[in-house]
Amino acid sequence: MDWARLQMEIDRQFAWMLFWSLVGSVISLWVGYEILKAAIKNGINASKLGDHRRAIPAVQPPTAPAGYRWVLVKDDKSGPDIRPER
Repeated sequence: MDWARLQMEIDRQFAWMLFWSLVGSVISLWVGYEILKAAIKNGINASKLGDHRRAIPAVQPPTAPAGYRWVLVKDDKSGPDIRPER
């Protein structure tokens, strides 16, 4: 029996086994990702969160009472000095 030829055959089989294991792992991870993505999407749709967000009208800014207008005013009041002592 030729030991070098046996070792070469074992190495070749190991390389194929490693290749197919990597291919199977990549395919399994991709299928798992797609299943998880679909499950999350279906869960959001089933809980009505997806529809609820679309059904709420956009929030309108508040309007000022009649005779008044909203103005941004700078607050010149300075608070107490809270910086730590050096």
